[in-house]
Amino acid sequence: MTSVLNGVISALPTPFDSEQNVDVDSLRRLVRFNIEQNMHGLYVGGSTGEAFLQNAKEREAVFEVVAEEAKGKLALIAHVGGISSRESQELAKAAKKYGFDAVSAVTPFYYPFSFQEICEHYKSIINAADGLPMVVYNIPVLSGVRLSLEQMNMLIELPGVCALKQTSGDLFQMEQIRRAHPSLTLYNGFDEIFASGIIAGANGGIGSTYNIMGWRYKKIYSLLMSGDVLGAQKIQTDCNRVIDTLIKTGVLAGIKVLLKYMGVINSPVCRSPFSPVDEKYLPELNILARKLLEEKNSY
Repeated sequence: MTSVLNGVISALPTPFDSEQNVDVDSLRRLVRFNIEQNMHGLYVGGSTGEAFLQNAKEREAVFEVVAEEAKGKLALIAHVGGISSRESQELAKAAKKYGFDAVSAVTPFYYPFSFQEICEHYKSIINAADGLPMVVYNIPVLSGVRLSLEQMNMLIELPGVCALKQTSGDLFQMEQIRRAHPSLTLYNGFDEIFASGIIAGANGGIGSTYNIMGWRYKKIYSLLMSGDVLGAQKIQTDCNRVIDTLIKTGVLAGIKVLLKYMGVINSPVCRSPFSPVDEKYLPELNILARKLLEEKNSY
């Protein structure tokens, strides 16, 4: 995978209107907001995008809109994963059609697939992507799929796999993967350990809170590249204070409320069965949104 896909990549939410339909105008503004923050790329249609609450037609439509706004401006990774290999293949073909730079897929979940079946799933998507590199997405806390280090190494070594999104708190495994695969593009997935993940060997990160404070993560990345670990740690602490608030409110819903208060999207709606943020947290989020926007404008 080329170095253009290293760095700080926002996991893009999908804005919905009051009827829970995709809000295309808000989606375009959200993409432009990330471009304004000089993010290195966008990860489209993943967990943050509520992909598994959408049908394949909706997911493809999101790819098309994002490509229209950002192709040639940011690196674009299309998450095409799901339980069905056939559906993932069709989404991979769409990513190729719209000019994405890579595809990604979570390990297939819910059913107790064998490791061989998981490997065949990835091979089928890679073939359908017609030359686009594959970013394997490992998120055991949500997928329920817990791969051994040996299995992770086998997936990484599949032809066409050029990167791993490691959404795990196991930083020892992160370092082990880096040691075993020095040329692999390796992304940290949990925002709250972004700095630690980089130190453990990640080339960058893919995260949801990058949408609301991406400049902070870019600064952490820059400081670590220059060897300023204490400076990076301080900014990570600032990020984690925001994440503490989002954990109280519900992370995806809270991010959307902040984006609404920041004037980026029209509505903070998440798809059912997600609930809206409890009204008692709205004043706190409103103040936080103003602070983040002021900070962004001062960078």
